[in-house]
Amino acid sequence: MNNKIIRIATVLLLFVQLNLQAQEKWPVITPGVNLDFSTTEVNKVGYDPGFIEAFDEAGFKSVRYFVKHGQDPIIYKEAIDNALERGLTVVLVAFSAKTNGKEKFVKFWKDYAEFYKMYPKELIFELMNEPQMAGHPNAEKLREAGHKHPWIDEEAKVVMDWIGEAVVAIRATNPTRVLAIGGMGHNNVRYIKYVSSEYLDYKLPDDSGFDDDKNIWGVFHLYVPSGWSHSGKPVTLSQVNPDWRNEVVDNLDETVEWSKKHKKKVILTEWGTRMYNDHEDIKTYFKFMVDETAKRDIEWMQYCGVFHNSWDFALYSSEKGWDETAEFVEALTGVYPTVVPPTSQINNSSFELDVDHWYSTEQVNITSVDGQGVNGSRAMRCMVAFIEPNDPVIYQQTPPDWKFPVKDGMLQLRKGNTYDISFYAKTTGYRTKLSVQLGVAPDNEEILWTSDQIEINTELTKYKFTYTHDSETLDDVRFSFIFTDRHSEIILDDIKLSGTRPEYKKGARLPKN
Repeated sequence: MNNKIIRIATVLLLFVQLNLQAQEKWPVITPGVNLDFSTTEVNKVGYDPGFIEAFDEAGFKSVRYFVKHGQDPIIYKEAIDNALERGLTVVLVAFSAKTNGKEKFVKFWKDYAEFYKMYPKELIFELMNEPQMAGHPNAEKLREAGHKHPWIDEEAKVVMDWIGEAVVAIRATNPTRVLAIGGMGHNNVRYIKYVSSEYLDYKLPDDSGFDDDKNIWGVFHLYVPSGWSHSGKPVTLSQVNPDWRNEVVDNLDETVEWSKKHKKKVILTEWGTRMYNDHEDIKTYFKFMVDETAKRDIEWMQYCGVFHNSWDFALYSSEKGWDETAEFVEALTGVYPTVVPPTSQINNSSFELDVDHWYSTEQVNITSVDGQGVNGSRAMRCMVAFIEPNDPVIYQQTPPDWKFPVKDGMLQLRKGNTYDISFYAKTTGYRTKLSVQLGVAPDNEEILWTSDQIEINTELTKYKFTYTHDSETLDDVRFSFIFTDRHSEIILDDIKLSGTRPEYKKGARLPKN
């Protein structure tokens, strides 16, 4: 009998151990990538499911999404669901160039935690992206006080206080969700030391805190040597720092020490370089990073996969696909990417950013309006006052004064590509007419194509056009709506310009160059 009891106890113990091991199985991150859509403050492409398909097929296992503080949690639901359905881990990170106070920051995370509380462990919350970029309020005060470097203990106390209160709010509904927390500045390695119980001194109702929570990970970003990763012009690694390998290793080792000290996992959620640097350098650097992080069990997410077509850090372009970056992706994932789904080029296509990046002639006043778009979403309202001396027009093109450098225009047309153009529209009054136009930016002096006029009625309806670009490839294009009736009011939403490469078919693989 005693032997039987012993056997049963042994089995039960084994069962408990296996259960605990299963609980310890973390969401997979490496290889991961940042996918940046237009829900923050700068000009980016709108979400498109084709991006998820492309990066999944390219061998990535996780994606990181940026969300502006204060935005409705539902905005990213489709993108999160799409990635999770494909077996990808999702890191959702709070980003803003303008913080609106601790109370609103904590409420932001309380709302997101409540909305996504039933989601699997493969959805991770990263609480704040790069506090310095977020314009954390105490930083300016420190600068004004004459501090040569604002990221000192006082600033750490402020930021970690915000984050600590957010942790408490999240844990009320998500007791075991993985939370990723970085340090000061731009999540630099030297500031990860502030991710500690000394600064994160919050207490949960059961009196547990930072040290007790195994589901908190440390976060850091690594852009070294910075004179290479963020160079204003093409440079080589040896030009910037002949000893760059040791610079990388020293930074990685510092995060390992933090991980050992706090008995917590550490992840690298941003690293990369401008893609115009020497291609052999990029491949060498990527392979070195992959190898060295693996040696130290540091998982990572490269920056970045997509932003817009002219962003120099991006691996993927709506028009060029992987044409210029396939070898870099292969160095990251071991997969030579060949799947190039059609993806929309339009920035702020669903007006999460009000009407940013849309322009109008003086005859049209444009504003955003809540509840009028697809499924009750935000949309754009176009108020046409008059139609003379020229047609009323709204349009999108490369902003002439955009703060980030661009190598090409944001909207492009490839020779031989066929473009699907779609949008939702309605009028709030009588029927009215509009047409769609493509022209050469910045002044639209050359008109490439103008659609037939279509009549818009009072029901929100999806409209579609097709355009094949038979002339030479253009790297800077204007996309326009032309209105023909004065005193009209038009609602527009979910605007897309998606190119289908002739060589691409759904599910097909392009040949390796």
